[in-house]
Amino acid sequence: MFRPLCRYPLRFYSLQVSSLKSASPISTSIVQPSLTVNYLINSCGLSPESALRASQKIEIKTAIRPDSVLELFRNYEFTDTHIVKLITKSPSLLLADPIKNLSPKIEFFRNNGISDPILAKMLSADPSILRRSLENQIIPSFNYLKSFLHTNENIAFSLGRATWILHSPQKVMGPNIAILRNHGVPESIILKMIMIRPRILSLKTYKFSKSVTKIIEMGFDPSSLMFVHGLAALSGVKKGIWEAKLAVYRSYGWSEDEILWMFRKQPVCMAPSAKKIKTALDFFVNKLNWTPADISKYPTTLFLSLEKRTMPRCSVIEVLLSKGLMKKGQMGNALMKAEDVFLKNYVIKYEEDLPQLSMIYQNVKLHGLESVLYMLYLNSSEVASHHMLDVLH
Repeated sequence: MFRPLCRYPLRFYSLQVSSLKSASPISTSIVQPSLTVNYLINSCGLSPESALRASQKIEIKTAIRPDSVLELFRNYEFTDTHIVKLITKSPSLLLADPIKNLSPKIEFFRNNGISDPILAKMLSADPSILRRSLENQIIPSFNYLKSFLHTNENIAFSLGRATWILHSPQKVMGPNIAILRNHGVPESIILKMIMIRPRILSLKTYKFSKSVTKIIEMGFDPSSLMFVHGLAALSGVKKGIWEAKLAVYRSYGWSEDEILWMFRKQPVCMAPSAKKIKTALDFFVNKLNWTPADISKYPTTLFLSLEKRTMPRCSVIEVLLSKGLMKKGQMGNALMKAEDVFLKNYVIKYEEDLPQLSMIYQNVKLHGLESVLYMLYLNSSEVASHHMLDVLH
């Protein structure tokens, strides 16, 4: 009987095997689940389908070892959700020795500044870490990362974002870090790259080298944080996709110098898809009459959701413009404000004289422009209505 760590009502399931894709043919459509399946369901919290799949990888003959493993994880603040993710991805961990195999690895991370919540998140996302050798893989990889990140706090931050950097970073990142050094990239920028954009360093060496050379030719300073963002934007995109994005900017009248200038200032302008860039440019250029210079001042406006942020805010801004309470040059700044700041400065501030602003804003967010246009006409705000029709339609 598997009672000691049973966290869920004890049930025995008859499973419809025919509904699952199985690696081996099963002659009958209904089978009685094994003790392994019932343990995975009742003690680990897996769904019947997940338990059946996991049972093809392990066989539990006694609950003693699995119970000890689950107790170990729960002692380190693993939640039921963490355990479900962990066992679903790596059911063989239930058969690992919790004292000789698992505990030393977890304690190593804890002793080096990785908190229990980060550990639970990290290991449930990537349980393969616990299958690696502590002496031959985990410790050397950790020490290699520390040679760049310097502090346990930086390592904890990085592992919380990308656990793969613990998998042989000497082989995966080492050659690319050497390329950065050869191009004069300072250690402080390499540290930032590992912490905020580690995926770049996993690229094939030849591709990474070409991207570094190209981004420097485009005028990025290797000692600047923008170099990291520019490299991330360029190296993560195939050439054809990159060219398609450039073509969209050109189609709206941008020169090569204007595109390059904006990219150097804010590399994220090349992050959206060509389709999203086109949709955003169509709105800002054709509806708001923004110039490339206007967009270059606020390039991150291209990322904002038109339906949930840009259009609702423009509906408020257009009313304020029509009343002479705001200048058009302030629009970009208003679009970039945090939600609470925007509401305070552009809605609540005028609610005594323009009580409809809040309703306009919320209606556009929830129901689109048609609802607010109708409401404006009902409230006889004809000037604002015509502004909205001209600008937003």
